[in-house]
Amino acid sequence: MNCSDLKDTLRVRNRITGMLVATGLGLASPAFAQEEIDVSIVSGFSPAVAAVKMLKESFMPGVDERLAETGNYTINWQEAFSGTLAKPAGELEAIETGLADMGVIPTAFHADKLPVYQIGYVTPFTTNDLVLIHEVVDGLVDKYPAFRDTWTGLNQVTLSASGIPDNYILCSSAPINSVSDIDGLKVAGAGPNLRWIEPAGATGVTGSLGNFYQLVETGVVDAMLVWGEAVVSLKFYEVCENYFNANLGGVNSYVINANQQAWDGFPDEVKEAMIAAAKQYGVDIGNFAAELGAQARDTFVANGGSVVEIDPQERAEWAATLPNLAQEWASNLEANGVPAQEILAEYMQAMRDADQPIARQWDQ
Repeated sequence: MNCSDLKDTLRVRNRITGMLVATGLGLASPAFAQEEIDVSIVSGFSPAVAAVKMLKESFMPGVDERLAETGNYTINWQEAFSGTLAKPAGELEAIETGLADMGVIPTAFHADKLPVYQIGYVTPFTTNDLVLIHEVVDGLVDKYPAFRDTWTGLNQVTLSASGIPDNYILCSSAPINSVSDIDGLKVAGAGPNLRWIEPAGATGVTGSLGNFYQLVETGVVDAMLVWGEAVVSLKFYEVCENYFNANLGGVNSYVINANQQAWDGFPDEVKEAMIAAAKQYGVDIGNFAAELGAQARDTFVANGGSVVEIDPQERAEWAATLPNLAQEWASNLEANGVPAQEILAEYMQAMRDADQPIARQWDQ
């Protein structure tokens, strides 16, 4: 074979190889179609708020990483944060109506629609461990249909429960050195937690993270019922000179949910990745709250504020003065066929088993 014939033969072979690869018959790099799925994700809060920050840093990349293991699907995340699609507390309706495919819902603002999810708000003075709360409540969701049934009429599927308040404190413009100093103050809170401070003589004012700063700055309220991470992230120390660590404890305050129709349209692999990432989000946001919350006292003092720790005996006495919030909650749910006493007992027993600083045995 001369040189010209050899070149012609090689050209033919190369063309055949190219056609095999192009038609998916090449052996070196098998072709497959990777499907891109559009997913809109909503929160009325900005990424400065931990719930959204951790959506961007934990949940969304967590889904992406899990799907990348097979390469079958990718998510085109369409972020609807900072009130672009729904204002704070408007996420539930946005997901219900299909304006958004999924998002994070603050459960405290929907106590009437989500009563069973208020378990953390009716058991204050119990624990500061958000990861524990997340794991225990997720276990209750898996065990008791009442949690998932909550979402049936709201056209949603729930992926995981979590929280961000690891330990509620009072951040105030007026000095608070003891519980007696709360008497006569106007205090902003999320709603359900205002019942904690009203027996101490405070007047509760319902607000949200989006307006707490302004409420104190303008003198509408004297204090806010918040937690350490929020004090740092949202710079509440700029309007509050006093940090009273009341050790009220933490609560489950968020759920990651999906619209029912959107969820039904997701492939099983995508659903599994989202559920796993949502559960990890609960762990990550709990750890983030603890880490940043631990810095809050130093940040407060560094900015000219003062920090007061509640006396343990005073904490116990305060807890004893509250109405029996948990029994009221349980009785109302029991009347609607929910085994709330059993749920409450299981929750509190998990806290006892974990040796938490419980000031009141709410199930007893």
